[in-house]
Amino acid sequence: MTPDPNPNAVSHSETSAGQSANAPREDALSDNAPDDNAPDDNAPQESPAISAEERRRAATTWLMVGAALLFLVWRFPAVATTIVIFIVMLSVLVFVHEWGHYQFARWGGMKVNRFAIGFPPFIYTKRHNDIDYSIGALPIGGMVDIAGLGSEEEMVATAKGENRGPEEPRHVWVAPPNRHAPHGQKQFQDATLGWRFWTLFAGPLMNFIFALVVFALVFSLVGVPVDKDVTNRVDFVYPGTPADRAGIQSGDRLAGVNGVRSDDTKKLRDLIRAGNGQAVAVTVERNGQIIERSLKPQIEDELQEDGATTKKAAIIGVMFTRVTEYHRVGLLRGKQGFWDSAVGFGLQSSYQLTQRIFGLLSRVVTLRLTADDKRNIGGPVKIAQTVGHTTTKSWQETILLAAALSVNLGLMNLLPIPALDGGRIMFIIYEAITRRPFDQGKEAMVNAFGMAMVLAFMLFMTFRDVLPFIQKSLR
Repeated sequence: MTPDPNPNAVSHSETSAGQSANAPREDALSDNAPDDNAPDDNAPQESPAISAEERRRAATTWLMVGAALLFLVWRFPAVATTIVIFIVMLSVLVFVHEWGHYQFARWGGMKVNRFAIGFPPFIYTKRHNDIDYSIGALPIGGMVDIAGLGSEEEMVATAKGENRGPEEPRHVWVAPPNRHAPHGQKQFQDATLGWRFWTLFAGPLMNFIFALVVFALVFSLVGVPVDKDVTNRVDFVYPGTPADRAGIQSGDRLAGVNGVRSDDTKKLRDLIRAGNGQAVAVTVERNGQIIERSLKPQIEDELQEDGATTKKAAIIGVMFTRVTEYHRVGLLRGKQGFWDSAVGFGLQSSYQLTQRIFGLLSRVVTLRLTADDKRNIGGPVKIAQTVGHTTTKSWQETILLAAALSVNLGLMNLLPIPALDGGRIMFIIYEAITRRPFDQGKEAMVNAFGMAMVLAFMLFMTFRDVLPFIQKSLR
């Protein structure tokens, strides 16, 4: 699945076109028996027909998506632009992720039933080398269906207690792994432990490699971003904060606090915090006009520079604009060696992102989230909002954000949560330690439960992300 990177977000998915992990295996009864009905690999292959029901569902989905986009273009063109950029960016990252699963599965000799961009219903399918390459009506995400690896659609159906069909009983015989299955026709369970691990790990791995390549190209062709200064221009106002309630907007200049005029952001912050949460009068410059606002800062835990300790501080909820300069470096060697090169800085950037993400996860587990953490954690809506805000700055920052989201996507999918890549890898580790596979029926139920929890979490985060906008519109 590909949840928000929250952004949260985003593992491989398999469609019901493939054989489930619990489906009986005909080839296990007669591995070498010839199949007179088997397709000729040399014969031309036709695109599988799309049923009338699938076409109807696809047309309905496209009509709804198109109507929503047209409404946004008409009423909120900036929002429509953000959504399009977000969809393109996320689709690229998910494609990279799914391609990793797909390619390693093929290298491992597994049968791949489908590789799709977008989610069902499918509007176009082309079969090549016995693999369906599809385009889904929902233009977000993608999926790869590996034979024998239970699909996420099956997980959702199991979580709901639904059968896949009257002809398929709930309890079926599961064939033992067939290590002698032909290359390219193996079920997931037929492959060796190593190939199964790498097939699952390949999705996140491709996300990490993609991020490193993007970092290295930007740093070598454009330059390494260095914050030169922080201005008193407001870059972003967090929804629901004192600044938001007082009507301060992005683009305003915070020119003074309690009658003290200053352009120094550190001094402005100190003046706000000096009152220990007491109401302050702020002076704002907007389009050449001076606006006076009175607001009461809120006291909250603020993460310190060490990334581990917090301290109480009075904040109003604004982020100031940073002035960034770019300094080009060599691809593999800088002035001081490899770690001063584009690739070296790319590795350092990926490592620092990983540290921050693990630090955040640590605070989630230990229930020590700061108010700033809670504001920045989000689902697809929050990610789209971040993408839209970044695109208003520069294309360099937008591309670097895509690299950062790729790292985030890879790490989130490696979490040991059932249904995600990390959860599936845990079953591989169990088999490696015990020398026997985990019960496939129980594994399917665990993954179904994990999928249900992931979907519930995504719905909760989406509601949480849109709630501030609903509250603001009602004020």
